[in-house]
Amino acid sequence: MGSHGLVSRARKEFIPTGKQLAAQVWDQIFKGVDLTAHDVILNFNDYLCKLVDTEYQLYLEYEEQCMTQGVSKLVLDPEIGLDFPNVRRIIENVLRVMRGTTLNDIEKLAEVWAKMRPLYQRVEQSFEQSRKTRAGGSAQYHLQSLIERAGYAGEFETQQILNGKIDFLFPSHQAWERDRRRCVIVSIKRSLRERYKQVFEELSIAQSTVYLFVTETYEEAERDITAPKVKGLNEQNVYLVVRDEIKNMRFAKDVNVIGFTAFISEELPNHRARWTNLLQASK
Repeated sequence: MGSHGLVSRARKEFIPTGKQLAAQVWDQIFKGVDLTAHDVILNFNDYLCKLVDTEYQLYLEYEEQCMTQGVSKLVLDPEIGLDFPNVRRIIENVLRVMRGTTLNDIEKLAEVWAKMRPLYQRVEQSFEQSRKTRAGGSAQYHLQSLIERAGYAGEFETQQILNGKIDFLFPSHQAWERDRRRCVIVSIKRSLRERYKQVFEELSIAQSTVYLFVTETYEEAERDITAPKVKGLNEQNVYLVVRDEIKNMRFAKDVNVIGFTAFISEELPNHRARWTNLLQASK
């Protein structure tokens, strides 16, 4: 088994799941705070940004611990290490160099770096790939909690299969089958990158209103959210929902780009008036 299998095992062993990590962040930010619907709607942009940013930093801390300690602990485990003989051999050779007496400290450091560098590069690449997927997936928990606290508990379903899997469906799958024109689809990602093209296949469901949340920071959006991408989403009748700062500073005139605050205070209430009858009919 290679280093990618080792990293996957180390992540499961030493890094909390997205749901566990989200719970830690909520406890860290809102412990002892009684959030009202008014509070959430008024501070929706600030709360969502703080939640996803804090969790991302916390995740990076867990990831660093996993890379610097977890991988080695697994490899040196008498039972687990047998599954990764090549990696174990590298680490055992490094330990012998560190314990040796024939080299001075500088020479030991050079020898250790030479032996560990190829492994570290492979491990870092594996972590980088999983980091993008993990960061986007965990944001769903924060958005769901905020929307529920804003007064929409019971008015949406998550992880529904329509044309593809979507994160949120308002107000329900049953209501969507009755009249999809009055339903709302929401998907959330960490960034657009090239994956935005997949959104057309995942979310382009005729007659439904579609919102794509992107939680990346202003600096990230400067490189990632381009005019051609915004235009492409608009042509597919997809609204792009971004941080208020990004909306106000870069896309103030683009009607298909919406800030977090406008989504919770304007978009959802307007749609709610249209789906209320569907929700009542399905009960």
